[in-house]
Order: sequence, then C-alpha cells, then structure tokens
Amino acid sequence: MRHYFEYTMKRHSLFTLGTMIFLMGINIGNLSAQRLFDNRMNTESYYSTGYYYMKDSSVIKGLIKYTFLTPDRFRFKDSLTAPAVTITADDCIGFFEDGDKARFETLSNVKLPGLMAPKLNKCFAELRIAGDLSLYMVYFTKPKKAFAMDRQINGPNVEPGRLYVLTKKGTDTVLEVPQKGKQFRKELSTYLADKPGIVAFINSNDYTEDEIEMIVQAYNKSK
Repeated sequence: MRHYFEYTMKRHSLFTLGTMIFLMGINIGNLSAQRLFDNRMNTESYYSTGYYYMKDSSVIKGLIKYTFLTPDRFRFKDSLTAPAVTITADDCIGFFEDGDKARFETLSNVKLPGLMAPKLNKCFAELRIAGDLSLYMVYFTKPKKAFAMDRQINGPNVEPGRLYVLTKKGTDTVLEVPQKGKQFRKELSTYLADKPGIVAFINSNDYTEDEIEMIVQAYNKSK
C-alpha cells in the first residue's frame, strides 16, 4: 500500500509536467489529462489477494483493491471473474492485503487534518506498529495545492494525503498525530502522560511526526 501511495505521487508529477507541455503550446488537450485521472480513480485493476474479517472472527477470502481515495471502503471480488462489490468500514473490522503485506483495521472518530476536513465516524487505517500504544496510517485525499490553470487542466482538485493516528490500550480515544513540532510535543505529552519518562523524552528534543515510530517503540518498551 505504501508503494501504491508513492506511485500515485509520481503520477501527480506527470500531471504537472503535462501542464508545462500544454503551456509551451503542444496540443495535448484537456480531456487526455482528465482521462488519466478518471482512469486512476475508476479502474478495476490493482487487485491483490487477501481477506477481510468480521466481528465474530470469520474470514472472507478473495481479491482486494484499496486506495487512499476513500478511507472508509475497498473493492472486493470472490474471484477474478466475479463482479466487484464495495465493502465499507461498517461491514467488517479490518482486512489484510497480500500485495504489500498490509493489515488494515477500523478506527472510529478520526479527524482528518485541515480546517474544513471531516471527522470520519469509521475508516480503515494501516497498522504500522502494534502494542500497548499502536500506530496507524490513514490514507485520504485533500485539496490540491496548485495554480488555478493546473487544477483546470488536471481535473479534480485533490491529491493524496496521509495521517498518523495513535490508539492506546485501556482507552477508546484516538490521537491524530500533529505534524508541527510544538503541537506534536504538546499533544503527545498529554496523550502519553501515564509514562512520565516518555513525556520527558519527547520534550528533550525538537521531535516531530518524523520520529513518531521511534517514540511509539520507546513507549511500548518502557515500564
């Protein structure tokens, strides 16, 4: 899934290159760029073997296609020739995708970054570290930061985004990990206040979300 995310970022760079060619006077047309994006959004390719599992621990095996475009659902087929159906975060409690050995679990009440971004009642999140403190990654789309002409040529005004989320045993509260250093240290210090040594460690340096995996591992190893 991480490879898939990096692949889409490269596709976005190709869109930007297409814009430059257009401005140089080469007639590629708006429809071709729009078609590239639409194909990426709607294609039924990129399926991987895997399974999803229910609250009663039953497992349904088949073919799965999950993208960061819609964090609360994925496409599922019983076989290559079977019709695809949509499975949402209300239908199951998680899934495993063989292609990248990625395990996703459902999380509740996750607030996406941005002033106008929604809070998701339920979504799928990739499990990155499991333990007393677990680290997840939520994939989603966000408004694209680009010039107006680039948005017009490339079609939909969105680009891939990602968000680290923490869960802790003994509480239902999740923490959306801030990116900026000061807010990062403040919110993690509050969320992890049950271990003062970890709080002191967090505030001993200018840590940001880039160090979140190290902090999670330190918390899980500490007593």
